[in-house]
Amino acid sequence: MKASITEIATTFIENMIKILSAGGQMCDIEDAALSEAKGCAAQMVGIYAETIDEAIVSDKASRRESGYAVERRGDERRVQSLVGEVRYERTYFKKASGGYEYLADTALGIGPRSRLSDGLSLALVQAAKDMSYGKASVHAAGGEVSRQTVMARIRQSNAVETLVEGRRKTSELHIDADEAHVTMRGGRNSEVPLISVYEGIKARGKRSYCENVFHISEYGKTPDELWEQALTEIERRYELEDTKIYLHGDGANWIKVCHDWLPQAIFVLDKYHKNKAIKGMTAGLDKERRKHFDAAIREALSGEELQFFRELTQVLCAEHPNRADKIQENAGYLENHVSGISICENDYRANNGGCTEPHVSHILSERLSTRPMAWSKKTLIQLAPILAARQAVLQKAQPVKPELPKPLVKTAAQANKNFRGRTRKWSLGMPHPDAIGTLPITGKVTGTHVLLKLFS
Repeated sequence: MKASITEIATTFIENMIKILSAGGQMCDIEDAALSEAKGCAAQMVGIYAETIDEAIVSDKASRRESGYAVERRGDERRVQSLVGEVRYERTYFKKASGGYEYLADTALGIGPRSRLSDGLSLALVQAAKDMSYGKASVHAAGGEVSRQTVMARIRQSNAVETLVEGRRKTSELHIDADEAHVTMRGGRNSEVPLISVYEGIKARGKRSYCENVFHISEYGKTPDELWEQALTEIERRYELEDTKIYLHGDGANWIKVCHDWLPQAIFVLDKYHKNKAIKGMTAGLDKERRKHFDAAIREALSGEELQFFRELTQVLCAEHPNRADKIQENAGYLENHVSGISICENDYRANNGGCTEPHVSHILSERLSTRPMAWSKKTLIQLAPILAARQAVLQKAQPVKPELPKPLVKTAAQANKNFRGRTRKWSLGMPHPDAIGTLPITGKVTGTHVLLKLFS
């Protein structure tokens, strides 16, 4: 080993004394102190790894029983972790069954070609949900990991499955369906769908929220596959026998597929798209006439008075022949979804949902569309579910890390116990925190003496 626990601890104390002795405000101290603490932790983890390796090398009987012989010693390993780069030396073993293995790496759960710890990989994926690859590297790894590595970790990740405690009953369920528009590599545009399911909008003070909301987002799946997944997730959570279901959206073809899986769902035209179409019809009118036509159109649609609505459309086309195509286009859209508009007048609960645009903006667009960037299909397939979920975990489909043979498991456990004994023996030599300020400072001045004097 390159350093002992005592040497690392003494160096840490001395360096902390230098940082604190320099004075300054908290903002001047915390970065240097955190860096020092991480550096100390990384060295301690390295010592722990070498302790495991030494124990396995020394236990010849267990190695012989397990079929391992020393091939080479002193091979260095470097792994980026949440506390920085961990370095340690370990032994290369030859297996009687054929092949070679670093048993210390196996005991620590570090894959043969992995340069990042699982904890750091997860932190990078979590950070990349809200920021660019480069910023995620700076946030989670101090910039020591490349943007390409962050992207690779996303591609190896999956959204964690949400734990559900029994199926619930609810009188109403609202489903918002919409999509985020993204730019793909090569310049073409594509769409990432989002399905949000919740029990209605509730008030919390002056703000409102969607009760018990969960999101589903998948890129590259067919509408049938997406709605089958949505139905599965809904049935995991709810008993739907007496539940009224409302489907909020813009009426796109992929959204209509929902009725094949949830035939009882009642379509409600999203208010954002309804208002956009009405404004598209009345554009170009002066303020008073626009207000008048706006109210008349809404009244006609709410009551499904299609004859009156068509007459209004004809008047607008006659007054603005240069916009007739646009007026007819928007009018046709509204007429096709008139039942999804009138339902809000006939069923008050239909108004208790419809947050499609905010959901897409918050869950998907904030990360995928608002910054100028191009995405690959491979990354979107993995990233979309992660954005929709609360957390992310490393993909279970990765090769399972091998475990130590049973005789060597006991060896590693004993090494862990010995390591704890060594650290405890060192800590017993340190003064109790309650004694600081009362201990006499005599004899040779060491780093510990200076620290005690500084805080006495």
